Amino acid sequence: MLRQHSQLMITLLVLADAGAVVCAWLASYWLRFEYLPVDPAKGVPTLFDQYLPMLPLVVIGHLFIFYRLGLYRPRRSETLWRELGDILKAFVVAVTVVVLIDYALPQTNKISRRFIATYAVIGTSFFAIFRLSVRSVLRKLRRRGFNRRYAAIIGSGRVAQRLRHALRKNKWTGIRVAYFVDDREHPPDDELRGIPLLGPLSNLAAIIDERPVDAVFVALPTHDVQRVNEVLAALELSMADVRLVPDVNPAYAMRPEVSELDGVPILSLRQSPLYGWNAVVKRTFDLVVGSICLLVAAVPMTIIAVLVKRSSAGPVFYRQLRMGLDGCEFTMIKFRTMRQDAEAAGPVWSKTEDPRRTRIGAFLRRTSLDELPNLFNVLAGHMSLVGPRPERPEFIATFKHEIPKYMLRHKTKAGMTGYAQVRGWRGNTSLRKRIQHDVHYIRNWSLWLDISILLQTFAAVWFSQHESDGDQGGDDVNESSAEATPAREHETLHT
Repeated sequence: MLRQHSQLMITLLVLADAGAVVCAWLASYWLRFEYLPVDPAKGVPTLFDQYLPMLPLVVIGHLFIFYRLGLYRPRRSETLWRELGDILKAFVVAVTVVVLIDYALPQTNKISRRFIATYAVIGTSFFAIFRLSVRSVLRKLRRRGFNRRYAAIIGSGRVAQRLRHALRKNKWTGIRVAYFVDDREHPPDDELRGIPLLGPLSNLAAIIDERPVDAVFVALPTHDVQRVNEVLAALELSMADVRLVPDVNPAYAMRPEVSELDGVPILSLRQSPLYGWNAVVKRTFDLVVGSICLLVAAVPMTIIAVLVKRSSAGPVFYRQLRMGLDGCEFTMIKFRTMRQDAEAAGPVWSKTEDPRRTRIGAFLRRTSLDELPNLFNVLAGHMSLVGPRPERPEFIATFKHEIPKYMLRHKTKAGMTGYAQVRGWRGNTSLRKRIQHDVHYIRNWSLWLDISILLQTFAAVWFSQHESDGDQGGDDVNESSAEATPAREHETLHT
């Protein structure tokens, strides 16, 4: 078995977690009643009368929750961010349990609500720092050769080579490839990229018995998938941990994830990272920051509305159907930048110098101030502050057949700004490159990435030279009309 955590390691980790909870509990008591305001009428409660008697129940409750939520399962091949997310989830549940325990106690033994709030912050921070420090130390030791585990890879094709490269690149896993096993014709001492290549597959049981390893990765190509059962049968007598690596082209997968339904393993290829707690975090961020931005922009938006109204006949706002999350259509709001009759002949991609723009409209387009009303879409939940720029359904009907992975960009909400925009892929640049950046953003989403993109937006997008040179394309198509543009021209248009 792949020994990521021996019984001794798990025992030590449980004891360390219990100690961390105790330390966080006592530190919270000290901080709450020594440095934070206390009601003179209630006074300072005695540590030994109320808080220490409750501590054993709190520790047991925490350890049980940590166990049930998987904080003691093997994590050798998982990222630090994945464990941090699980820690936050576990502490939310744990603090809820503390509240329930306090609720069940007699009135004379109840603890301060402000103490619980203090513990929620101190405990989560303390435990997260503790756990991530342990993981960081273990990773450094593995990079230096300590706590190393050896693995065999069944297969030697494309998927097997990608796995070998991933394990070699991420040395913090502590897993080293000992050898490949495949049916290729080769001499007894053949090697593949410096690693022994053994075979044939029919001798797999004998090979594993003669050269034991901690783990076996079955990475056969699609045309050999019928041999998986043969391989698994040959490994029945081995104590090695067995893992299947499907032959799936990464270009067609968003963020692969394995789930289980009544004992049936299911591999999801298009699972967006923005679900569950991640979706709650991103939506909360959009509401808080979006509301602040709307308050700050209220006066400029009022001035712009007056100028748009006086510049030409027609409404202040321009509304247009766009496609967002999971292909759902919504009405996007912008300041009108063109004459009222600009769409008389139908949608087109407008040119750099578009005579249909009003004078104030040209200025709004150069500075992207026409997009400020998108904040209403953000607060309504149709858009996000950060994400792929939304496009019109008419053009998507063409793009999805011409541009690889185009529809993957709809696995998250459309954004006011995005990763492609701050990386310079806007204006007269490749649409394919923008799609690649959109997909990269979805695959690697994090709150910190959103914050970084927002901080770069003001300088890198809103006041970029691309805008002043004519940022046409999808957003200018908002108010353009004529015939659809041939596919080869779409490459250089902005969305």
